[in-house]
Amino acid sequence: MIEHVLRGIAAVVTAFLFCASTQKAVGALQQSGYKNGAFLRWLGKKGNLYFNRLSVFALCLALTSGICSLCFSVFGERVALICAAVPFLGLSLLLYWADYRFALKVPFKRTGRFNRLFVGYVILTAGAGFGLLSLLGWLKELNGSQIYGLVAYLPYAIMPIVLPLLLCLTNLVFGVFENARNKNFVKRAGQVLDESKTVCIGVVGSYGKTSVKNILATLLQERFLVVATPESYNTPIGVAKTVFSDEFTGKQILIAEMGARKAGDIAELCKLVKPEYAVFTGVCEQHMQTFGSVQNAWAEKSEILKCGAKKVVCGEGLRERIEAEFSGAECVAYAERVSNLSLQATGTEFTLCVDGKEVSVSTKLLGGAAVENIALAARLCRELGMSAEEIAAGIAKLQPVPHRLQLIESGGAYILDDGYNCNTVGAKEALAALGRFAGRKCVVTPGIIECGVLEEKINGELGEEIAKLAPDKVILVGETLVGAVKDGYKNAGGDEKKLSTVKDLKGAQAALGEWVGKGDAVLFLNDLPDVY
Repeated sequence: MIEHVLRGIAAVVTAFLFCASTQKAVGALQQSGYKNGAFLRWLGKKGNLYFNRLSVFALCLALTSGICSLCFSVFGERVALICAAVPFLGLSLLLYWADYRFALKVPFKRTGRFNRLFVGYVILTAGAGFGLLSLLGWLKELNGSQIYGLVAYLPYAIMPIVLPLLLCLTNLVFGVFENARNKNFVKRAGQVLDESKTVCIGVVGSYGKTSVKNILATLLQERFLVVATPESYNTPIGVAKTVFSDEFTGKQILIAEMGARKAGDIAELCKLVKPEYAVFTGVCEQHMQTFGSVQNAWAEKSEILKCGAKKVVCGEGLRERIEAEFSGAECVAYAERVSNLSLQATGTEFTLCVDGKEVSVSTKLLGGAAVENIALAARLCRELGMSAEEIAAGIAKLQPVPHRLQLIESGGAYILDDGYNCNTVGAKEALAALGRFAGRKCVVTPGIIECGVLEEKINGELGEEIAKLAPDKVILVGETLVGAVKDGYKNAGGDEKKLSTVKDLKGAQAALGEWVGKGDAVLFLNDLPDVY
């Protein structure tokens, strides 16, 4: 009986140590959308040494525990085994410190789901540990040798190697509960929306959703009380969290960003939000990894045109296709007309025509895409009864969205932070924005992700666009996609002497520290999350 109690204590303590020292893996699973497949791809990704570290950890545990057990064997078997457990504490704390020191670029968020998963991870690991210790104890009793008894528990050191599988198993089991819980949470949010008098606006498209959402929120606040889904929250859960937040109370308008990675996503969001108005920015080769083709992406995103909204404002690039496939659609409107466009390095000026009235406006937002987004938002604001003067006042208050072609001045140098950009349309706009600066120019990029079978082609074209710009320096980050970018750059006549490849963003920053000076401009185009 005492042996079982001691094994139980040992299993619980070591399980907590193991799980606490591998929180980075739980964070990577969170970034993977709690999808085991995506997490395992991250774990097996070329250059990812995380599993290697766990293997080294297990080997060190086996060696140090074995040595401690043998060294203290003169004091008896029980003392020797207790001493053999000390390395588990020391090495686990060392791994925890290493994980903390080399943290994820995107820190994990201690959401309710994360905490529940972590607790389940500890419990399952403790159960597996107790089972293994019991098996080893039984083998020890079966053998009966005193020497064997000193090393009987050494195989327990393999536990770190199986931790990723235990995490995936925990996620699989808890997923059943989480999916049911989320479904109920979203259903209740839908009921709240149905009972409220809040006007709902949906924002759909392969690109520009977050920017349009923020622009709309700023412009509409000139007349209405507005709440928008925060950051890049664009799933039913994200919408539901917004509905149950304090910010939703008393608001006249809800702006919901609507993301889609597979067929049915937009229809599901429309069923929840029931948008009275919507903005459809456009379609490009984004999320081809899940959609498979641009046609499939179009078929899914265009569901917004069938949602029953009073008015859907669309980008001009969609006009021909919409008129061909949705002829006579009374709900469709297009962006306001723009003239006298002046794209500058640090700002933008243009004339906006609102219901026949022209107003001159200026904004801190950069690039032609920003102007298109403003024109889309302005048209929707007009549909909601706002005047040209109100819209112009809102445009003057617009601030750059963090990490979306955000201009930062530092020490006389200009930083274009486009770290959240991950589409071909935005990439071209960002390169054009960099070209408007007079000083030396540098592009830092890891390439464009989630393009499926088109990934190599699209990144090759990105390399060609960079070569056309002819920047003074090009820094490619990582190994995932840079080969195609490099080939495209070289094939388009780019100067190889200006091209360098670094392991990670820290390496790029170190290289820039030696190069950048006053008047120089640096574009950070996309920043891959840890799971890539």
